[in-house]
Amino acid sequence: MHLPIIISRFSNLLFFAQKTGWHHNENFNPSFYGKSENKIWKQIEKSIGKQNTKQIKKTIAPARPNFVSHWYKVSKHLFLWKQYFQNNGLLFQQIIFDAKKLSGIKNFAISKVPIYLISNPSDKDREINAWFSWMPKETFIVVEIPLGFRVPNNFFPLGVLVHEFFHLMLRENKNLFSKISKIAKENEKIFTKLSEGMPNRIFLEELLISSFIPEGYLSEKYFNTKVVTYNLKPQDLLGWRKLVASKLHGTAREYLNNAQRIDKNYLVCITSFIKQNVK
Repeated sequence: MHLPIIISRFSNLLFFAQKTGWHHNENFNPSFYGKSENKIWKQIEKSIGKQNTKQIKKTIAPARPNFVSHWYKVSKHLFLWKQYFQNNGLLFQQIIFDAKKLSGIKNFAISKVPIYLISNPSDKDREINAWFSWMPKETFIVVEIPLGFRVPNNFFPLGVLVHEFFHLMLRENKNLFSKISKIAKENEKIFTKLSEGMPNRIFLEELLISSFIPEGYLSEKYFNTKVVTYNLKPQDLLGWRKLVASKLHGTAREYLNNAQRIDKNYLVCITSFIKQNVK
């Protein structure tokens, strides 16, 4: 399977300028990755206004010379990562097939969701990070890769990518998506306490998807890894993801092996477990 992976020089420039502090406009979000430089500027102008756009152009101009040498290194690095994902395209497709069954959807066009590889120049970020954008006219996934993060000989980054596609597939099943929103609202008090500012529905989604991948049983099934036994008291989202994946291991395996869709019972299982472990 050929994945729609894009390495955009201009998108990397915008991200570089943001991460290295060349501009600090709070209204600016370089989320227009899929178009030419001129079209991106037009969309930015439409979003934040002509004056703010002029200011951003002015503030990032000094970053361009620094970016040239940076891009010389990162473009090669990003190409190696593109090869990594493409080389594992068949395995990716197999996992997506299971994720679609779990999400209760039949049709999902992977080819219509661009995957943008972005180099993260920050010295503080040492792990791969990914996120999705879901809009009526523009849906995409961004994978942020630290410059010093080499292509591994394991499949964890592939699991991170599947995780983001899982978010998009849940949104294709409006009935299931509605259930997630409803349960998040019903448990608003406890989720608000744990989510650290993250929307409660997204917090629940993170735990749901992580119970399958990359921390959960889907990774065990396809990556020849074991779900880590986790008994610590979670201090953050990652801790909760690991704990839920550990404790729901058997349930997740049962749903997958029986080709069973994620339903209200699975969501209630997650929330009940959280309530039992919050003091």
